Amino acid sequence: MDVSDYILSFISIWIVLSALLTSKMDVFLTLSLIGILIAITVGGEYISKKQKDNITPIVEVLLAIFVVIVLKKVYEVLSG
Repeated sequence: MDVSDYILSFISIWIVLSALLTSKMDVFLTLSLIGILIAITVGGEYISKKQKDNITPIVEVLLAIFVVIVLKKVYEVLSG
């Protein structure tokens, strides 16, 4: 196994553990985003351009969902 395989294995294990250990969807999505961003930042040099291009849309969707979660929480704090 080379380094890119380890990075993708880390992402997979991170997402599975996040799914098993959390009961709320917003926490799971936030943890998934954090794990993917950590893996891309730390191992970005070892991931091929094709793999980065495949991961980028997932990160963009998770970031959009994260923004919605944060806005929802801010609204809850301000309204309540």
